[in-house]
Amino acid sequence: MPTNTPATSIDKPSLLLIDGHSLAFRSFYAFGKGSDGGLSTRDGVPTSVTYGFLKTLLDIGRSLRPQGVTIAFDTSEPTFRHRAYTKYKANREVAPEIFFRDLEQLQTILSEQLNLSICMVPGYEADDVLGTLAGHAADNGWRVRILSGDRDLFQLVDDTRDIAVLYMGGSSYAKSRGTKLVNEAGVIAKLGVVPTKVVDLKALTGDSSDNISGVRGIGSKTAVSLLRENHDLDDIYARLAEVETAGVKASHGVIKGALKRKLRQGHDDAYFSRYLAKIVVDVPLTLMPRLELSTVDVDALQLRLKRLELNSLLPQVQHFAAIFSNSQALEAARPKSALTISWEEDSANTAINRLIASMQPQLITSNEALIALKQHLETCRNPQTPVAVETKTTDSNPFRAELVGLGVCWGDGYGDLAYIPVGHHQPPALMQVKPAQLALEAVLNILAPWLASDKHPKAIQNVKYDRLVLMRHGLTLEGIVVDTLLADYLRDATTEHRLGHIAEREFGFAPTTYKELLKKHFFPNSTITNASRHCGMAAYVTRRLAIHLRQLLYAMSPRLLMLLEQVEQPLERVLAQMESTGIYINVPYLHELAVEMGNMLDELEKKVKITVGVDFNLASPKQLGELLFNSLGLDKKKSRRIKTGYSTDAAVLEKLADDHPVVPLVLEHRVLSKLKSTYIDALPQLVDSETGRLHTDFNQVVTATGRLSSSNPNLQNIPVRTDFSKRIRKAFLPQEGWWLLSADYSQIELRILAHLSEEEVLQEAYRSGDDVHALTAKLLLEKSEVSADERRLGKTINFGVIYGMGAQRFARETGVSKTEAKDFLKRYRERYPKVFAFLEFQERLALTRGYVETILGRRRPFKFSQNGLGQLLGKEPMEIDLEIARRGGIEAQQLRAAANAPIQGSSADIIKVAMVRLHTALQKSRLPAHLLLQVHDELVLESEPGVIDEVRELVQETMEQAVRLSVPLMVETGVGKDWMEAKK
Repeated sequence: MPTNTPATSIDKPSLLLIDGHSLAFRSFYAFGKGSDGGLSTRDGVPTSVTYGFLKTLLDIGRSLRPQGVTIAFDTSEPTFRHRAYTKYKANREVAPEIFFRDLEQLQTILSEQLNLSICMVPGYEADDVLGTLAGHAADNGWRVRILSGDRDLFQLVDDTRDIAVLYMGGSSYAKSRGTKLVNEAGVIAKLGVVPTKVVDLKALTGDSSDNISGVRGIGSKTAVSLLRENHDLDDIYARLAEVETAGVKASHGVIKGALKRKLRQGHDDAYFSRYLAKIVVDVPLTLMPRLELSTVDVDALQLRLKRLELNSLLPQVQHFAAIFSNSQALEAARPKSALTISWEEDSANTAINRLIASMQPQLITSNEALIALKQHLETCRNPQTPVAVETKTTDSNPFRAELVGLGVCWGDGYGDLAYIPVGHHQPPALMQVKPAQLALEAVLNILAPWLASDKHPKAIQNVKYDRLVLMRHGLTLEGIVVDTLLADYLRDATTEHRLGHIAEREFGFAPTTYKELLKKHFFPNSTITNASRHCGMAAYVTRRLAIHLRQLLYAMSPRLLMLLEQVEQPLERVLAQMESTGIYINVPYLHELAVEMGNMLDELEKKVKITVGVDFNLASPKQLGELLFNSLGLDKKKSRRIKTGYSTDAAVLEKLADDHPVVPLVLEHRVLSKLKSTYIDALPQLVDSETGRLHTDFNQVVTATGRLSSSNPNLQNIPVRTDFSKRIRKAFLPQEGWWLLSADYSQIELRILAHLSEEEVLQEAYRSGDDVHALTAKLLLEKSEVSADERRLGKTINFGVIYGMGAQRFARETGVSKTEAKDFLKRYRERYPKVFAFLEFQERLALTRGYVETILGRRRPFKFSQNGLGQLLGKEPMEIDLEIARRGGIEAQQLRAAANAPIQGSSADIIKVAMVRLHTALQKSRLPAHLLLQVHDELVLESEPGVIDEVRELVQETMEQAVRLSVPLMVETGVGKDWMEAKK
């Protein structure tokens, strides 16, 4: 899974994390120490651990159907706990030698035949590794399930982050036992405390199996009572101090009598026990392990099981492959070209080994060799088999990157590739022998015509980066027929699109990574031989993927291939030009604004503290939560439990806004503080020192809906309603003497909804130029005329329906009662029945087909659990009982996104088409104007004043004619000397 673009809470893949030693020991004790003497081959090779572990793994895999698996094991080295306490786990029985022999062969099967990720970190226990991986995975959009028989891992359970434990209960000697999903309620049921207090429970009671003492004389019942009356261990000892200060007979709940003495005498033991018991969740991992499934080596697994005489598992090999391989069904249905057929004739391992051993990129170190290479590349003209190009540079930022080398691959053979080194830092001894690389200028001069030719088809992974790098060196890049990054994004926008990830998923292997091959060297310092193999392999894989993904998109739907070739790839060129152009920022103005806002924040903070009468850290969510819910006693039901107490995020504060005068002040402070740090303080730091402009990164492959995103800065997140957010726009300027032009689609999502739903009332209103929001208000209120406030009610419900707004949120945003809100929504359904019919049909399609589509055919996939809503896949849409499906827990939240995806996605498609056509129109017209920014449904351009009216007319016409709908598209434009003025 992607670390930048995590899956949203409504679309999570499932990750199985396994406590390896816990399951291995249980398998050993169940099969290796029983009355039958344990399992082994005829030659005496122990197999109890291997058999028990694999059997359980298969059983869990069948029920969970995970998209990722990672297994954590302890290492033989002492941990930081052992170093702190030599008696830590000293009571445990030492496993016999046969256990470790068995474990070693199991780990080989897991990593090599099943291709599952194993993670071990010296100095830490498997629990710590699991805690770190669970947090990382949850932050990146995974639903995490931890398989273990250790209750210590209950510390990690977190409903809000979708982390739960699959608990293996029962005796370790039981050969047949199931697992139980333990969430927060399950932890409370088993231990009597919430997950965040598990470590404090152990600090008080100790753990004899780990030789952790706890507080002498305190048992589980007393510890639970203490933790129910107090927040944590710190709070317990704070209460104890208050009680002892109050007098000998003073008490607080169960803190009385002999318990006071036990707590006082056990103070140090309690805190040391907590140190030993607490799971570390930030283990320093040198390399984050792969979480996603790869491909099971069926032949090798079958051979290994035969050798170990695990005959009962042999019939299950295909089940292992189906469950623990990525995209098996897609692989089986995938169209095979001659290229992929030859690739798959051998087993995956054989092919990989042959590739690595045989790959010999030609090193181009003379002008003669470079000219010969260019002449050969000029003969490659078949767009079905393009030449792959791979650049190697000094920096991931294209505006700072210098070329180090260039790789090309033109054929199927392992020698059909070359590497041109131009910027390596070579050792003096090597340089004295002969020139190891060509001068950059000579290489660019010779290759420039081929790079700039649209008659020579090329394939690149992430073309925009290479285009910007070459642009900095004065080169034009043409002839791109496949960008594998964009092609894979159209295949499935919800997955990871790195080259290695795509290759591993599609071909069962990934090219050697940068770190693996170069051993952490800075690329220019790497040897040319190593760099050539790294670059060559990337080019080789890119070429294969370009051919394969193009075929795959066409097989899925010809419209997807059209989207790639006519929208996404042409848009890449537009975005590259926009990023290269950049936009001017008024830095002195932002400095003045920062001072003004800083003063305002100081005043707000003073008001907050005066209002509540206490001094606290406003930036601390924990302290704010304690103030609101403990000190002020606000309704905890409007929040939710988190590790630090109660949540105080924006949604919670909005619910509490009318409950106490301090809440609106906190909300205002939080909004202004974020604006200041994210934009007012940050924008001046992002201005390029060479150009004096801000060069925003526009990302095409981040969102699941197809919308563009941006970073450095994220322009999509600038609020539109506050005065300061408008004033931030004042800092964005055109080049000196020019004007900024803002062009914004008006109500585009509602217009798309009218088109897709074929709701005649809405369609006729848009065709007649009526005020749709006023119309909705009139229909709902049954009035012939409505006020401005009533029109706002119509606007809220019109847009709210698109995003699945319920009665509670509608009531909160409009100020009506919940009963009135329900009545409004009921009347809306009666007035616009086709709107709801369309939205509900999209939910049905997501369930039965696994995806929904935009007007242009872009797909948004939805992956439901095979044990949940996934059972509806393949059924007839109208056979689905939506009311029952909507009760499907967290999975059902995806249905709201399914209803909205065709609308948001179509909006994204339309503005992308408009950008491509507008860029072409501006080039043809030769008007002095440039596209600068895209934010949601708005485009921002700069233009010379003398042609501003002509540019305005061209922009408006192009945007309104981008896609023909059953209702007209409307664009509102504005002109000004800065972005704020242009938006008025």
